[in-house]
Amino acid sequence: MANDVEKGKRECFSLQRENDDGGNDKQKNLRKDLPIVAHEFSLDELAAEYNVSFDCGLTSAQVLESRQKHGENRLTPPKIKPAWVLYLEQYTNFFSLLLIAGGVLCFIAYGIDQSDASNLYLGVVLIVVVFISSTFAYFQEAKSQAIMDGFKSLIPKKCKVIRDGAANVLDAVELVPGDVVDFQEGDQVPADIRVIDAYNLKVDNSALTGESEACDRGVILHVTNHRGDVEEGEGNKSKAKVPAIEATNLLFYSTIVASGHGRGVVIGTGDNTVMGQIAGLTGETQGDNQPPIVREVNRFIFIISAIAITIGAVFLAVGIGMKVMTVVQALVFAISVIVAVVPEGLLVTMTVALALTAKRMHNKNVLVKNLQSVETLGCTTVIASDKTGTLTQNRMTVQHCWYDDQLCDVPSARNLPEFQDMMADPTRRGFQGWPLFDPKNRSFQMLQRIATLCNNSDFIVQDKFDPTRPHLDLEKEVLDREFNLLNLQTTGDASESGLIKAVQMLRDVKKYRAEYPKLFEVKFNSTNKYQIGIHNQTKDGDSRPLLLMKGAPERVWALSSKILINGQELPKTPEWDTRFNTAYESLGALGERVLGFAYRNLDGLPHSHPWTDQPTTNFPVKDLVFCGLFSLIDPPRLGVPEAVATCKRASVRVFMVTGDHPITARAIAEQIGILDAEVLQRGKGKVVTGDDIRTLMEIQDDAKREAAWDEILIKNEQIVFARVTPAHKLLIVENNQRLKRIVAVTGDGVNDAPALKKADIGISMGISGKDVSKEAADMILMDDNFASIVNGVEEGRLIFDNLKKSITYTLTSKVPELSPFLLWVIAGIPLATTTILILAIDLGTDMVPAISFAYETREADIMSRKPRNAQTDHLVDLRLLLFTYLHIGVMQALAGWYGYFVCMNDYGYAPWVMHTIGFSWNKAPLMCYVGNEGKISECGFGCKSPNSANIVNAVAAAAGLNSTGLAAMSAATTGFCEDGCFAQNSYGDPFSEFAPGGRGFRGFTVGSEAVCGRTCSWYDSLSAVDRTFYLSESASSTSLYRNILTPQDDDNFRFFCRGAFNATVSATFGFGGRESFDSRAEAPPGAMYYWRAARQNVPNLTYQRRALSQGQTAYFVAVVMNKIIAALMSKTRKLSIFSQGILNNRFMLMGFVFEACIVVLISYVPPLNVVFSTGPLHGLHWLPGLPWFFLCFIYDEVRKALIRASPGGWVEQLTYW
Repeated sequence: MANDVEKGKRECFSLQRENDDGGNDKQKNLRKDLPIVAHEFSLDELAAEYNVSFDCGLTSAQVLESRQKHGENRLTPPKIKPAWVLYLEQYTNFFSLLLIAGGVLCFIAYGIDQSDASNLYLGVVLIVVVFISSTFAYFQEAKSQAIMDGFKSLIPKKCKVIRDGAANVLDAVELVPGDVVDFQEGDQVPADIRVIDAYNLKVDNSALTGESEACDRGVILHVTNHRGDVEEGEGNKSKAKVPAIEATNLLFYSTIVASGHGRGVVIGTGDNTVMGQIAGLTGETQGDNQPPIVREVNRFIFIISAIAITIGAVFLAVGIGMKVMTVVQALVFAISVIVAVVPEGLLVTMTVALALTAKRMHNKNVLVKNLQSVETLGCTTVIASDKTGTLTQNRMTVQHCWYDDQLCDVPSARNLPEFQDMMADPTRRGFQGWPLFDPKNRSFQMLQRIATLCNNSDFIVQDKFDPTRPHLDLEKEVLDREFNLLNLQTTGDASESGLIKAVQMLRDVKKYRAEYPKLFEVKFNSTNKYQIGIHNQTKDGDSRPLLLMKGAPERVWALSSKILINGQELPKTPEWDTRFNTAYESLGALGERVLGFAYRNLDGLPHSHPWTDQPTTNFPVKDLVFCGLFSLIDPPRLGVPEAVATCKRASVRVFMVTGDHPITARAIAEQIGILDAEVLQRGKGKVVTGDDIRTLMEIQDDAKREAAWDEILIKNEQIVFARVTPAHKLLIVENNQRLKRIVAVTGDGVNDAPALKKADIGISMGISGKDVSKEAADMILMDDNFASIVNGVEEGRLIFDNLKKSITYTLTSKVPELSPFLLWVIAGIPLATTTILILAIDLGTDMVPAISFAYETREADIMSRKPRNAQTDHLVDLRLLLFTYLHIGVMQALAGWYGYFVCMNDYGYAPWVMHTIGFSWNKAPLMCYVGNEGKISECGFGCKSPNSANIVNAVAAAAGLNSTGLAAMSAATTGFCEDGCFAQNSYGDPFSEFAPGGRGFRGFTVGSEAVCGRTCSWYDSLSAVDRTFYLSESASSTSLYRNILTPQDDDNFRFFCRGAFNATVSATFGFGGRESFDSRAEAPPGAMYYWRAARQNVPNLTYQRRALSQGQTAYFVAVVMNKIIAALMSKTRKLSIFSQGILNNRFMLMGFVFEACIVVLISYVPPLNVVFSTGPLHGLHWLPGLPWFFLCFIYDEVRKALIRASPGGWVEQLTYW
């Protein structure tokens, strides 16, 4: 011991904040007990260690020296990132950067080509989506400052200090180690203090240890067992080494003095206190910043983004390589592909769905602070639950009694009718199987009398918020079945409060006490360990004063010479000693606090006797009559055993983690099912104490230490951790997480804050929880009831299922959104949709139905299956992607294409002519060849617009026009052949791309110059053989060369180029330098402008564009229509939709109505037609999607039927998502 003390003197409070060894050493030190050994010092050693006089305190010089060494008595605030840095960090995740890059490229594309406003709209929408999601994420993460602010509220304000021989009232922050401090009932302890003087001192350590009752504190260091036996050593030292947190001569920073008064020496301030260690743990602890659902979403987004970027990059290269697009167009196309593949609305959908679930959980008394934690609770595999106030009621309640040598159960009732119902059932037995007590038994009635009269607790019957209201009439109130006496506040300590709540059901306490007035009282103190009350019993016709005693059973028994049996006073014998010890140990083994009761009639003493207990009692306190025992415990909450049983069925392990005594912890654990007798017999259950954890932490080798932890955590199915410190609780969480377990932690005290923050999900108590624990937690139980956690587990599993269904629904539209762009690049088919329409689906029509999955009811087996394995059971896997893309997605795409082609065909553009014409659809008028049977066979584009200015100047020069004539001619020929010359060419223009006499387009059979760049120079370059060949072919109706040079062309060329005009017309007269508009889709010979399903003489690009808008609208309608059946299909994965119900989710039905309204607005509102490039759709064009609607439904029902018929078969293996 001497060596330990000397070592302690060297180490005492050597733990500082950060040092040169780095953060790892600091974190390890924080997880160990503080090196406090001052509680092991004798008073002389304590005075020598701090060089202090207990009467005079420190000198001013000593205070200054100590403050320079130890600093002020305040907690060091943690380093916190500025709010703006936290906010900007939200924009750095991969998904946000992807959308930001897409938005910027859209703005660049719009800046280059402002004719297409869709790029601007797309860029704005992408940036807004990032802004909303990032802002929301910021508010979720900006809570570290609030956690540490909670510790500030724990700092005591003032304290009484002895310095320089005088008493001073100072701010607590001015305290230094060695200061002598006085404290009394109600004070908040201003530092860690070693007690040097005490009277009836008790301290409330519940915030640190979770103990329900105030703890005795005094000068002597001792160890008490469950019977209250004291093991003391010499010189105020204990025989065994005692951890500082359990020392009976230490007071801890920020705890409350419950009763008594005393004096002590400050041994630790600020960070070097137990509370400072907890604050350091909380500040240093880094919980998993990404809950499982966030990791799943990020994983999903990464996969989808990788697919999108890969596809976009491939087609970007193809588009540029094939010269389908310019670089800017190719970039915009790549953005379109990314937009089509990435579900932009996913984060919004997930956020709203989680918020709705959080609202639903709030109705079940669970307040959700961090939305993502809702799902975390669903995949939780371990719940490390605090005992006091969570598993138990946080109030001492009478459980059992012993009288007439019989152990009996005392039922806990809320009101008299409930109590009478319990007592009326003769078969009722308590947890131990003992019978109910008999309230008419004479021995019990004496036990009741002592518990009522020798008791200083009273019911608080005045409304503290409204003192003017009349006081509660308890005698009347307990008759009401809705009244709850157990929740009524009382004065006095927890045990006395429990006693009066038990006896109030038998007789009104206030009236009982009025009938037996108190003459004198000796209050309970830690030296005597009993309380005495002397009462007037004249009411019973007995003039003798009645002495009543209540206290530690062994003390009361030792002062007794008789025992009351069946109303008779019998002498105490060795046999009764044995029976008493058996009963006492039986109750003590249950972890219950046991009190003994005795009485004596004081013969020969009048009521007016000058009663006193100073320096000793002037009345006899021996030869008492022992009546019996009452035992109390903080009992389990109603519903907790059922909740624990539900957790077992759900394969969720529940660990009790408490600072309470191991025997008490085990007793409660056995009552609620955390420890089962069968499991204990198999050696798979264990009670692990704080000493056991300290032994583990002394193992220096990391591998061996982890192996020792694994021996406890893996080998044992059921575990109770008792007498643990905050650092121990953190270690329990960390080692479970090391085993890849998802850990939920409950707690209400300051000591729980580090573990709450480190856990995958921290759950604090709303009623009894301290502000620090509430700030560190992700959820708050508003009713402090463990059973509410089980509701949260169910909701967490449900939200994961529903998010999976929502994502399945959302992904089904990715193929129909992507396929138009792919077919545009590959086959040149005019775009069947646009990026703006894709966003209309993702952020418009899909949003409400996707959110509506949050309202889906749970599946029957949701709490019977194992928790989701966060490492392997992903939100999105390969089977889900294959099902949504290659099954339902393909069918939706086919529905869209069917609607698109039907609509385009009705506007004259048959499906077989759509390939290759999409590249220039909106830029040039389409020309098509129509056969004799009136059937369109081939389409393409003609020539680029000519240089009108050159043509006008050439004609003016040939005609010799002056400036006036030139101006008139320019005005008359504005836009000459700009969109294409007249197709009929009735004026026989030999330079036109159309043959005279309505023969149609000349065709690109011999190159573009012979069609688009016809000039005198070209005509002159023709050899006689070529001219003869073309003229001969012009007589054939099928020849590809029939329109190159007709006889009429030949005559006109001779007139213009070799006749009278030859002197004034240059060789370049005509359309010199003009080329084909699109070499990938060139119009065939004989083609004419084609619109309104007929050959036309003039182009009509407006009609062409409007027809495509109609086709895109039809595609959009068909896809959205089939999204409805996709939503219904996604309601179940295996069951028929009819078993789940179609109409049971009203919000989803409202979503379908919302979808329809969006589609109608986009289709028929003119301003929206401009934004979305849509057009008013003909009624018949709403119908093409219907056959695919029913086909999808039948396909999925057959698939699910096959899965149910052959569980584990190939259909399930390939399609069950």
